[in-house]
Amino acid sequence: MAGNAMRLVCVVVLVAAIRAPAAPAEPSVSPADTGAVVAPATDPLDDLEPLGYQPLGIVSGTLRLAGSTTLQQPAAFWSEGFSAVHPDAAVGIQSGGSEAGWKALLEGAADVALLSRPVSEMERRAFEKTADAVGKKLVVIPVAFERLVWIVHADNPVAEIHWSPDTGVVQTAAEGVGLTWGRLGADGEQAGVPLRVHATELGSGTRWHLDRLLTGTASVSVDVKEHATIKDLAVAVAADRGGLGLIGDNDGVWPGVKSSPLLIPAEADPPADAVPGSERTPDCRPLLVAIAVPTEGEWPAILREFVAYVLSWQGQLDVAQDGLLPLSRSEILAQREILGGPVER
Repeated sequence: MAGNAMRLVCVVVLVAAIRAPAAPAEPSVSPADTGAVVAPATDPLDDLEPLGYQPLGIVSGTLRLAGSTTLQQPAAFWSEGFSAVHPDAAVGIQSGGSEAGWKALLEGAADVALLSRPVSEMERRAFEKTADAVGKKLVVIPVAFERLVWIVHADNPVAEIHWSPDTGVVQTAAEGVGLTWGRLGADGEQAGVPLRVHATELGSGTRWHLDRLLTGTASVSVDVKEHATIKDLAVAVAADRGGLGLIGDNDGVWPGVKSSPLLIPAEADPPADAVPGSERTPDCRPLLVAIAVPTEGEWPAILREFVAYVLSWQGQLDVAQDGLLPLSRSEILAQREILGGPVER
């Protein structure tokens, strides 16, 4: 802890691939149900074992997924695990990024949009214009988290990136201080180095979160140099003493740069769009799926069972297998309560 700030770290759990059984499992009885004293779980996935997937029935048909590249590998694992239980169900996956996934859902070319950033109010209104006429409504569900990390030039002496909801990481300027590393708390020679922000292109989930974390609610104009890939971004920061970039913790380690963790005030309120049941910090972005379901009546069986699988122990093992952060028990239970009948077991 430093001053009023506290380092908040997301722990990535790596697990071996464990697949769902081909038939529904018998309901489990947890030690808590018997009154036994339960030792604290050391692995977050251990807490999810009672939430194993139990299908209401074996389904068939085709489910079309499209969108976020961050969720491509978990989606492939979901497809494999889901098909092991439902052998007559096919899950197709199309890449292209969050924007492409959302467009595919809006146009009816996908049943599930994979998203690495939230759905905006404008997008919700656009969806409602077309969906109301055919009796559909939008449902957006968190399915995993990814920790975001700031990267800087390897010789940059700044060890931590301070953040507040009001000013983001670009702190309020002192008199005579421009957009330099002095705005981010640097002193000495680094304080006068111009701040240059490197980012992925508009439309990517990582870029959406960079824009949000960079300035908070403050009106600060920051030029951003866009790059087509994470590799290009990392190479640019490695060549720029004033460089600052944001990548996923799952994007690997790159030569010539170092990571600087986000330092968050202990009294900071959670984001307004925080996931229900979650206590994650702003550097842990939710990864989401968006689906269109009937406004009235039952969901299509294959869609109902797929969402139930993803919000289960097996589905979250698939998430962790790719190095992303699985949902916690409280996050899953909150989603099950919000969604109600379609995913309750």
